[in-house]
Amino acid sequence: MVKKLGLDKKGQASAELIFITFIFLIVIGGILTLINSEMNQTQTGELGKARALGEKLAGAINAVNVAGSGYSVNFTIPANVTNPASVIVVNSTTQSVDMIYNGNKVSIKVIPKNLATFTTTSTTTDKIINIKNQDGNIVFS
Repeated sequence: MVKKLGLDKKGQASAELIFITFIFLIVIGGILTLINSEMNQTQTGELGKARALGEKLAGAINAVNVAGSGYSVNFTIPANVTNPASVIVVNSTTQSVDMIYNGNKVSIKVIPKNLATFTTTSTTTDKIINIKNQDGNIVFS
């Protein structure tokens, strides 16, 4: 003789299955939130490194401007400062140093009005940029 499940037993099994599925979805959602949070913190840290480099470059540009004509400084962009590489733009139109990392742009204002436009990227090797004040004009090489 085969025993058949009554309606109450079938209903209880369905309720338990729905409850277990709900708990499983909550756990998976929590794990995904944790992973996303960690990735955002990493990206924020890398953007902070790019900004710090931009602020150092802006400081060097301002120092060359204040020191007067003929003064020059060698500025070193360290190897692998950000991964992936950052694009560094000295923008004469906005009078700023623009750091572009992963599609995010950070602008740092500089003092000099006569500023040559200059673009470079951070690379896997140290890069040295010469910043020079030529009769009040800031030029890069």
